[in-house]
Amino acid sequence: MPRRFACPFTVLLAVTVLIPSVRSAAQQSAGKVSFARAITYSLDPSPIGIASGDFNNDGIPDLAAVTFSNGTINVALGKGNGRFDPWLFSFATTTPSVVAVGKFDGKNLDAVVNDDAFMNPLVLLGAGDGYFRNSTQLSSDNNYVAGFAVGDFNGDHRDDLAATVQLYPTGLDVYLYLSNGDGTFQAPRRFKAGGGNQYSSIVAGDFNNDGKLDLAVLSVNPRNNAGAVAVLLGDGKGGFAPPIYFFIGSRHSTAFPSAIAAGDFNRDKNLDLAVVFSNYSTNKSSYVRVLLGNGDGTFRKGMRAAAGPNPVDMAAADFNGDGKLDLVVTNSPCAQGCGFPSNISVLLGNGDGTFQNPVSFPTRGRSALKLTVADFNGDGKPDVATANENSKSVSVLLNTTPFPSRAAHRVPHATRSPYRMEHEKDGPPVEKPRPSELGRGTL
Repeated sequence: MPRRFACPFTVLLAVTVLIPSVRSAAQQSAGKVSFARAITYSLDPSPIGIASGDFNNDGIPDLAAVTFSNGTINVALGKGNGRFDPWLFSFATTTPSVVAVGKFDGKNLDAVVNDDAFMNPLVLLGAGDGYFRNSTQLSSDNNYVAGFAVGDFNGDHRDDLAATVQLYPTGLDVYLYLSNGDGTFQAPRRFKAGGGNQYSSIVAGDFNNDGKLDLAVLSVNPRNNAGAVAVLLGDGKGGFAPPIYFFIGSRHSTAFPSAIAAGDFNRDKNLDLAVVFSNYSTNKSSYVRVLLGNGDGTFRKGMRAAAGPNPVDMAAADFNGDGKLDLVVTNSPCAQGCGFPSNISVLLGNGDGTFQNPVSFPTRGRSALKLTVADFNGDGKPDVATANENSKSVSVLLNTTPFPSRAAHRVPHATRSPYRMEHEKDGPPVEKPRPSELGRGTL
């Protein structure tokens, strides 16, 4: 599990204190979103991380889930109708808790997982049939890896890997692994990015509109649960400028930021950020804070939106086909301790950086801590899958919202898995997201 420890902040080259404004979703016209009853798939022992992608090259999104207690990554191949084949025992590791996907050898879809026991991450090379038959271990200097972001950070058209690494006792870094294109990677390049004491989330996107991928890293100070977002502007050659920090205070002593998502929430062609705050100690609604991008790598204060009880994970997508990005969060009331049924909550975007009140849908599982978004039934609408730790299951919720015909297939999906809509087989052609439209990352 992540280790919490105190460490001094690095020198701040640019500091902005963000105090969110409040705008009630009731001021906006209400939209509609709907999901079918959740379909659950048992997975024992408990799944703790989840990702989606096409692991058998049939153009249909599949699911990959990692289980912590027995150290496996399991793949369920999609049928294209929202249903999945039985789980494949695809690879054994030790104690993974985070999974991300990318094409690291230029062939089939691969995966990368962390290792809570031996710390160094492991790249699993896909065989193209849902299994992973070869692996490459990366060095994090035996430090805990909390999350990954996948993208081309040096302009060679290969998927590289950025990892948030918790250093003991000196601080927090991003390790950048540049791909050699054959499933191996160069030695990691290290960049300071710690505005807090523990990483929560990382996402990649073009935050200054120069056509080069940047990083936004969310960290937490466990002494006061305040958050900090460190923005590292990429040079397109595998390097990053010193971080620009944006500090976000917590409204409650028990609430802390747990996930970050990127998207153009106010349609000004600049990438924005959304940060969700978890609260394990109460079943009252927690919230999302929005940071509006200025298009130069800096951000200004945005709204605070209700997000239901204890939101843990988050992604961005257009769930009602109106051309405006929405948010989806997993709600896990009291998290592992209370055993309450979990939900997903959708916050419909108004297109101006504000969001409507959350609309919740049961996952029929407990402790839904992670989610992934993809079109699992080929109808051009983003669906949601969650990993439910305490109920030992994965839930799939299919989007049944009536879409305007002109809006279908136009808005890119969420920030978790980099291979989704562009690999779908059914339906009309889908426009691939540009780096400036949506970031890609994992918790």
